[in-house]
Amino acid sequence: MRPTIAFFTDPAQAQPRIRYVLDALEHHPHAPDHLQCLLNPATAPPDSVICYYGTTGNAPENAVLIPAQRVFFVAQPTVRQSVVCNRYDFEGRSVYAVAPRSASPGQPFFAGGAFGFDWLETLFFHLSRWEEYASAPQETDDIGMMKSSAQLLPRHKLHHIPVVDHLVAAILQALGFSPAQRPTTFSLSHDVDDLLVFGPGFRLLRYLGGVALRHRSLRRWPRIVSDYRRVNSGRMSDPGDTFDWLLRLGPAVEKTIYFGVENHSPYDHFPDLNSPGLLEVRETARALGYQAGIHPSFNTWKNTDLFRQERRKAETWLGAPVLKSRQHYLHFAFPETADVLEAAGMQEDATLGFRDRIGFRAGTGFPFHLYCFQSERPYRWVEKPLVAMDCGLVREGGGNPQEVLRIWTDFIAQNREGTAVSLNLHNTYPYEQALHGIDFRALFGQVLSQQKESV
Repeated sequence: MRPTIAFFTDPAQAQPRIRYVLDALEHHPHAPDHLQCLLNPATAPPDSVICYYGTTGNAPENAVLIPAQRVFFVAQPTVRQSVVCNRYDFEGRSVYAVAPRSASPGQPFFAGGAFGFDWLETLFFHLSRWEEYASAPQETDDIGMMKSSAQLLPRHKLHHIPVVDHLVAAILQALGFSPAQRPTTFSLSHDVDDLLVFGPGFRLLRYLGGVALRHRSLRRWPRIVSDYRRVNSGRMSDPGDTFDWLLRLGPAVEKTIYFGVENHSPYDHFPDLNSPGLLEVRETARALGYQAGIHPSFNTWKNTDLFRQERRKAETWLGAPVLKSRQHYLHFAFPETADVLEAAGMQEDATLGFRDRIGFRAGTGFPFHLYCFQSERPYRWVEKPLVAMDCGLVREGGGNPQEVLRIWTDFIAQNREGTAVSLNLHNTYPYEQALHGIDFRALFGQVLSQQKESV
């Protein structure tokens, strides 16, 4: 018989938002095959698990109680709501509630036929990206996005943990199902922001300043200046040409390469589409089984017409439909960028990760739908969260080789099961890091080699 959970609520509850969470639960990779979550059915099917979402006094007999918090299901995200993470215990593991006030840590997540907190609202908070709609002006960075340091999971040092994936597994287990636990899978992607380190448009002083800022050191400046001169004189090949290594790095369950096609701002310096080097990269990636997506320019994040223009150009250049995208600089506005993707008819976006650290921005490594608050429904396209980016890892480690290695090693060790990791590597980035003792080939090659055993 098909595994079924029947959820009953009082009429005052926000039905579309509850349905959104139940759909996410049904389709989560931890869920048993063909799980169905019914909302207020006329009659609960035989052998279904009965849950009541509301207050204790109204719960039907033999129903599992989910206490209604009534914060994120009753207000719009434009209402500023200060929230915290509270830790609960379940079967020797920790799960985390999102709530407006602190609670004593270590309370039971499930006991006596009742859950300890409103996990429906917690899942909704993470997946809808509620806080990024409602960020305060002082929480916004220099390019108009919510600072990662202001977001809930980094503030509680929980961004390295897939709290949504862990919570879903605990929910299913508490309700009597056996969550599907699989080894973590890795997908690989590359953004071709620059074809070369010292290519057209390169500004030496700006590059030196960026290196000093990222690594807090001037020690490698003479080497960089020397390499720059050698490349310009033809005595050395450009160190950004790492594609022979990068495109063959694997295996992975999926590989995608994102091409930028137009430059509209000082942040954009994509290579010319007709350059022989880029044409070679395109054909090599295609031969190696890569999917292709668009890396839209910085200004597309709130401009549907510009996005469509660049997409058409990418499709002409690639000779195929383009249905996947990742915003340049991970430049994403709520709801404007989500609306641009919807209007353009995209199928997948891969933007929602951190620029200055690694981890699970939405609490999950698995694809999910964002929520359209204006229409009270999920967006049609899927967000495939970016979990680990090379420059984010280095920035989180302060450019220190030992700290970068520690962060990456610990992250992999604690996420061997139960999630997915989308890894984004840039062709020009290994050069700078190698100068400072960070061996990207060893760091990422090792984890992807281990992936071969589990794919």
